[in-house]
Amino acid sequence: MPEDSMKHRVSVILPTYNRAHLIGETIQSLLEQTLVPDEILVIDDGSSDNTPAVLARYQGLRVVRTENKGKASALNLALTLVTGDLVWIVDDDDLLLPHACKALSAPLENEPGLDFCAGRHLDFEIDEDTGQKTTRPPGYMRDSSPEQIFPDLLEGCHVFQPGLMVRKCIYDAAGPFNTSLVRSQDYEMILRIARYHRGMQLSEVVFLHREHSGRRGSATDGFAATENAERWAAFNRRIFLPLLDDLADEELLAAKDLEKLPPALRRRAARVKRGCVLARQRMWPEAIAAWQEAAAMNSTPLAELEREMLARSPNSALGAPELLADVDVRRGLVALSRMTSPGPEMAATLRQASRWHVRAAVRAGDWRRAAQGVRFLLAR
Repeated sequence: MPEDSMKHRVSVILPTYNRAHLIGETIQSLLEQTLVPDEILVIDDGSSDNTPAVLARYQGLRVVRTENKGKASALNLALTLVTGDLVWIVDDDDLLLPHACKALSAPLENEPGLDFCAGRHLDFEIDEDTGQKTTRPPGYMRDSSPEQIFPDLLEGCHVFQPGLMVRKCIYDAAGPFNTSLVRSQDYEMILRIARYHRGMQLSEVVFLHREHSGRRGSATDGFAATENAERWAAFNRRIFLPLLDDLADEELLAAKDLEKLPPALRRRAARVKRGCVLARQRMWPEAIAAWQEAAAMNSTPLAELEREMLARSPNSALGAPELLADVDVRRGLVALSRMTSPGPEMAATLRQASRWHVRAAVRAGDWRRAAQGVRFLLAR
């Protein structure tokens, strides 16, 4: 689509904090878009490094410098300042592929009933010694149809902000980013949006997500990259416990999945999915309790959909250390295996899907975790 035929203006929001060594590459990737955004608003969240000088090198940026209050506060400020119809939030360490803006905006331009558009990404890292760039698939990615986006997001975040364009009016309707979340504030927002609004997922990769060892968070609550999974798990717990309490069974599974099940099994399948979500967010005691409730609902053998959800449960991108190490989780699984049908089948499916954790521990020479895994697999 030619740029001059676009009816909607695209505003980029680029929050940054102490990323002087990386943000230049991100800005350059924005300026090299085949469809250049109408506005690039940079919120410098009180950087204490050379960020202001780096930003000054580029023409066409709108830069607002604030006191450091964290990413969510920076985004909330930016949403009051942007002038575009379509909002594209970009992280200060990622690289946008040249076609990204055009690919994400075109469906929103052409389909008035579409509220957001999401593209895919690849992870990449730069070898500090050689400078070589290596890309790889992300830890979690799903091929989601429009009605499947929200149920898939419950199991893991496969829609990242640099690959997401949203109508400004939808952000306005969703309300502000949660400023109490130092991590996962973008995940909480896309869950909120996808629950109530219609979107689509593209097949194209539109950005490269940088993996690096730099610090995350704000000035007052920073943390090392090695703490990422633990921080995500802690903040996701704060997101998911109230969310799951509020969700109806019909929201946990897409309509096309519910249609595969006889009516008598739909309530049980929703409870199995609830356990799957809890497990993949590293809330294993709550997951086991959900599966015990599911097993007590109906004695029919597991449907294929239920087996698939159970098999995915131990395979979260956040890891599953509690699965092998937590004695109460092991006892809960034993209790599940001793229930009437389908309890034993559920426990067996979970054990089968967890074997790779034990093999991974052996390959890594982590004998303590391997021993925990063997005890988990043998517990009856």
